[in-house]
Parts: sequence; C-alpha cells; structure tokens
Amino acid sequence: MSSRKSIVFEILFYGIISMAIGTFFQWVNCPYCMTQPVLILQNMGYSLMLGLGLFFNKFLYDLAIKPYISWIDNPLRAVLISFGVTTFYSGLIIFFTNWLWFTVAKGMPFGDFLSQLPGIWVTEFVILYFISMWFYARSFFLDWKEQIKQQEMLKREALAAKYDVLKSQVSPHFLFNSLNVATSLVDSNPENAKHFLSQLASMYRDVLELQDKDLVSLDRELKLASRYLYLQEMRFGKSFQFSLPSDASQAFQIVPLSIQLLMENAFKHNLFSAENPMKIDVQLQGRHLVVRNSRNEHNDTRDSLNLGLENLRGRYQYLTGKDIDIIHFDGVFEVHIPLIHVDTA
Repeated sequence: MSSRKSIVFEILFYGIISMAIGTFFQWVNCPYCMTQPVLILQNMGYSLMLGLGLFFNKFLYDLAIKPYISWIDNPLRAVLISFGVTTFYSGLIIFFTNWLWFTVAKGMPFGDFLSQLPGIWVTEFVILYFISMWFYARSFFLDWKEQIKQQEMLKREALAAKYDVLKSQVSPHFLFNSLNVATSLVDSNPENAKHFLSQLASMYRDVLELQDKDLVSLDRELKLASRYLYLQEMRFGKSFQFSLPSDASQAFQIVPLSIQLLMENAFKHNLFSAENPMKIDVQLQGRHLVVRNSRNEHNDTRDSLNLGLENLRGRYQYLTGKDIDIIHFDGVFEVHIPLIHVDTA
C-alpha cells in the first residue's frame, strides 16, 4: 500500500514539475500568452501530457534497464544502453504528443510542425537529456553507495570468518584433546608422540602465519589440511576416513584456512564411530576444489553450521569476488571452492 502511495506521489510531483517547466518556457517565449487564462491552461495540459510521458522514463529505467546494467562495473555500457533506450522511447513520446496536440487537436499538418516549429521539439529533447542526466547521476551514486555498503558488510563477514577459523583451531577443547592424545602416546609409543607433537606445533605455526594472508598456494593449504587430518586420525582412529589430492598445481591459490574450516565443521557437526565412520574426501575438479564429507548431523548444530558457511562465503566474496557452491543431499555434504589462478590473483 505504501509503495502505491509513493508512486501516486511521484506522478503528482512530476506532473507539477512538468507544468512548471511548460509555464516557464511559455513566459519566456510568449509574455503576452501569460495574460490569457485559456492559453495558460492549454499550455499546462500540453506540458502535463508531454512531461508525464517523459518522466515515465524513470519507471521504465527502474523496471527494464537497471536490473541489467551496472554503473560501477561497466559505466560505458550503462551510458550507451540508457541513452539508447531513453532516446528511442522519448522520441516516440515527443513526436506522438506533438502530433496529437498540433495535428489532431489544432489541425496543423505534422510535416509543417516539424519544419516550421523545430525549436519546440529540439528544446524538448534538450530538456529530456538534462532530466535523464539527473536520473543517471542519481542511479550511479545510489549504486556506488550500495556497493560501498556491501563491501563493508563483506569485510565484516570476512573478518568474522577469519576469527572463527583461528578460534576453532586454538580452541581449548581442540588443544586439550590433542594433548591428551600426546600424553597417551608418550608411554606407549614415544616416537609417535614426538611426531604428533611436531605436527601439532607445525599446524599452529601455519595457522598463525596464514591467518593474515589474502591468498595462499593450494599446495600449502593442502599440507595444512593433511597435518590437521593426521592429528584427528590419531585421536579418532578408525572412526573416519579421508583422501586428499596427491598432486596440487602451483598455478592455483585459495583463500587460506578454507579447507580447515570445512573439515572442522565436519567433525563438529556430525555423528560418527568406528562402526559408522565419517568419510572426508577432497578432490580437484577443473578449477574447483571439492570438499565432501558424509553427513549425519546433530539436530542442534544446523544453525551454527550455516553461520560458519555464510562467514566463509562472505570472506571468499570479499577477497576474491567469487562465490562458493554448497551442495547437500542424502548422506553427503559438499562445498565447491573456486580456485584462483596465479596470473588472475
């Protein structure tokens, strides 16, 4: 209802502006006409009919043009399309209105109008382009403002996601569980305990180094994932199975700690055991890295899972301009992460 009132208000506003412009030009071109009420009313009717038709460009632009152009990403294309459509539509309005007014209402042949009164329709085109420039400038600044707001939102989400990843890895629970595993290995297998603690220290070192980077090589990200899975394998034993790509091209980069967050989600939000192990599979598919895990979620963790994924999506969009794809079906949950070529990065 409020939207309908807004449209009515806009039409009334543009109608008043149209009559004001028409009256001004009548006063400039024919001061005598301002003493004749009939001529003033006729001019106001003509101006109202022409002006509303031209101002309808605004609604045409919002409905048929704006969704398909971007003043920020491709301003030249936006200018060409907007002016092309505006010129074509407004030309029809200007000539139809003048034909209706001068030829139908006043009996003047339309050819005579074009040849004898060129100042009228030329002036109307000039006014039209001034009005259009105002609309286009307004659209540009609104798009620019919206983009800045969206970038700030993505920046906040990116920082939140980065913090969540770091927090999940320095979590007291994760550290406590890892130290418990190391303690149990000290007596039974000192060599394994030494290797486990070395991998734990290396993983934390990598996390602290990578958290402030925008992009890292895919190879390094997979090495971090391998360390993390090794630590979890020592903790859970045969309760989960995993596979990682054996060869990662140095030509690709990825947002750091992405795989780490997805694997952390898999362990945190799913039920698994030696009898019903969870499977984690990381694969390269063209220019995407696919992280897939078997799905058996806790009932009370779905909201927090979605929050973590949305944070990761916001971080990825902010840093790369690309999006991740989330696919889930019976018993399977997978995320497709676009890889960034080194040249593009």
